[in-house]
Amino acid sequence: MAKKQIDSIMQLPVMPLTIEDMTWNKTGTWRLLTPVQQDKTAPCRAACPLGQPVPQMIHQLAEGDPAAALAALMVFNPMPGVTGRLCYHPCQAKCLRKEVDQGIAIQSLEKSASQAEAGPSLERRDDTGKQVVVCGSGPAGLAAAYFLGLAGNSVTVLEPGEEAGGFIRQAKSEQLPPQVLAKEIERLAQAAGVEIKTKATPSSLAGIDLVLVDASAHAPDSSEAEVVSALANGGPEPILLQAEKQSGFKVVQVAHALALGREAANRGQEALGLPAAFTPSELGPLATLEDIKLGFFAPAPASETPQEEASRCLSCGTCNLCQQCALSCPDACCNLDEAGESIEIDLYHCKGCGICSYECPRGALVMENQP
Repeated sequence: MAKKQIDSIMQLPVMPLTIEDMTWNKTGTWRLLTPVQQDKTAPCRAACPLGQPVPQMIHQLAEGDPAAALAALMVFNPMPGVTGRLCYHPCQAKCLRKEVDQGIAIQSLEKSASQAEAGPSLERRDDTGKQVVVCGSGPAGLAAAYFLGLAGNSVTVLEPGEEAGGFIRQAKSEQLPPQVLAKEIERLAQAAGVEIKTKATPSSLAGIDLVLVDASAHAPDSSEAEVVSALANGGPEPILLQAEKQSGFKVVQVAHALALGREAANRGQEALGLPAAFTPSELGPLATLEDIKLGFFAPAPASETPQEEASRCLSCGTCNLCQQCALSCPDACCNLDEAGESIEIDLYHCKGCGICSYECPRGALVMENQP
């Protein structure tokens, strides 16, 4: 009897499999838990003052498409070439790649994306008929003008000085060459349809629907009262853009200034009775080191080539179509869709074993109690 049992065991296949077509058998009815793609928020993105889609930007660079990377950034940030040079980049400090070898050079990659030859293709809303004036062309003022312009308003920036840029012009020329700053300002103005006038002050604001004042762009000894009094020419009550601290922004805090301008654009839209100029993406839970299977990633040296450096990214918590789930699924229920843009789960046959979730190197597949 014992020998018969042993012989039967020896005849078993190496792994459970089906020889013939079993698509007719809807084994998905056995399932108690369902695999669901649930992208988490990468630590780098969570640390960014602008909430930029850093993993998306890096993925586009890894795919050899810097123009798409630039477009992804400019949905959130009108001046990636400036932040890619001046920002203190707290995102890099949170990079989990350093647990394998060395963190990703995110600042360098942002700078590289900003140099894409093709300009970003950003959708501008229909004309609202509203006239907006922004006084001061620091990063906050330029960001406010940019997002208000994309929202369909007619926006004019008045800069009393000879050149636009505000406090970031204090950066050393080797950090931010003047021609780079000029290119960044020109690009955001073209993308959003913003007109920038230098050596200009408001003579009359009659007929203007909205006025914003970039107080952070003015000289340190310019008080709020002086700035606002200069606008008392029959226009609407101005919205003041000012740093929380009286000392204003430091050059490395340019991302915070841009975020302030973006927030002011939303306040301006509210004052005009219009929808928000910028709606942040809903972010999932924070991806942690426990979500990442570090053993899946081989050490790779840092590279000065943007595409190679971007390829080192772990894509923490975000599906990057590595298809490890498809390779590990015993029932071939995880497959790349026809467009090659996402993973589809065949729920008619998925038994909910959870192997795909367990094998996902980035923690982007979770098992949920769904039908």
